[in-house]
Amino acid sequence: MSLFLYIANNNLMKINDMEKSNKYSFKIFGNKDLPAYLLERHNVVRMIVFTTIYSLIFINIFKPFNSVHWIPNSNSTNYLMYSSLMVITGMVVISISRLIMHFFVKKIQIGYAEYVAWLVFEAFALAAFYVFIGYKFGFVDNYLAENPDATIWVALFNIYIKAAANTVWMLLIPYSIAILWLNNADMKQKLAEIKEKPAGRIMHFKDDRGEIRFSTALENVLYIEASDNYSNIKYINGDRISDFMLHRKFKSLEQELVNTPLVRCHRSYIINLLHVTSVKLEQDEARLEFDTTSIKDVTLTKTYQKGVMETFVKYSAVKQ
Repeated sequence: MSLFLYIANNNLMKINDMEKSNKYSFKIFGNKDLPAYLLERHNVVRMIVFTTIYSLIFINIFKPFNSVHWIPNSNSTNYLMYSSLMVITGMVVISISRLIMHFFVKKIQIGYAEYVAWLVFEAFALAAFYVFIGYKFGFVDNYLAENPDATIWVALFNIYIKAAANTVWMLLIPYSIAILWLNNADMKQKLAEIKEKPAGRIMHFKDDRGEIRFSTALENVLYIEASDNYSNIKYINGDRISDFMLHRKFKSLEQELVNTPLVRCHRSYIINLLHVTSVKLEQDEARLEFDTTSIKDVTLTKTYQKGVMETFVKYSAVKQ
C-alpha cells in the first residue's frame, strides 16, 4: 500500500513541476525570477500591515499633500481620525492590487523589474486615489482660490504630481525595509536548512580481506551490481559514469551499508536512493528510475519493497 501511495504522490509532484515549467514568462527585461518569498501570502500580509503602520505615523508627523488644510477646524484628534481612514482605505487599494498580483503570478512568471514596475504603478494609482479624496474634500477648490490663473486640469495635475511624489516616498521606505527583512529571513531559513542536512560523506569500500580498495563521495555512487564474487560499483566520475570492480561478495557488502541511502532492491542490485527520482509500475513489476537518463531502470522486487520505501521516505527530505 505504501508503494502505491508513494507513486500517487510522486505523480502529483510531477504534475506540479510540469505546471511550474509551463508557466508563461512575462519578463520584458530578461531579469531573474522573482524570489518566492515575496509572493507568499503571509509575507504579503506582513508587508501591507507594516506599510500601513509606517504610513500612519508618516502622515501624522509630516502631514504631506498639505492635508492638514483638507479638514475644517483641524486639530490633532480629528486629523488622526481622518488620516487613519485615508491610510487604511489606501491600504485596501494596495491589498486589492496584491490580490490581483497573486492570481496573476499563478500563471505568469515575472521578474524583479516587473515586480518593481507593479509597485510603482501601485504608488501612482494610490496618488490618484488621494487626489480624488482631496477633490471631494474641496482641496482643489482651495488650490484654485489660491491660484486664480490656473484651470482645474492644471490644478489636478499639479496636485497629482505632489501626491505622487509624497506617496512614492511614503511607500518606498517601508517597502524597502520589508523586502530587506524578508530577504534576510529567507537567507536565515536557507542557512538553517543547510545546517540540518548531513555533510558530504565519503564511502570507503573494502575487499574481502578488509582492505580499502575504493573511496568516493556517497553522492557519487549510483548503484552496485552483483557479479559472481565481485561487486561492480557504478559511480559518477566527473562528467561521465565509471565502474569499479570490487572483490567483495554482495551479501557481505550489503551488511556494511546499513543506515545509508544505499539499499538493496533486488538480489543483484543495491541502489543509492539519493539518485532515485520515481517508482513506476509496469504490469506486476516495479521499477526505479534514476535522475540520469544514461542509467537503466532497476527492478524493485517485492521482497525489498518495504525496506526501500521506508528508506526512500527518510532520504527524500534530504534531497529536497
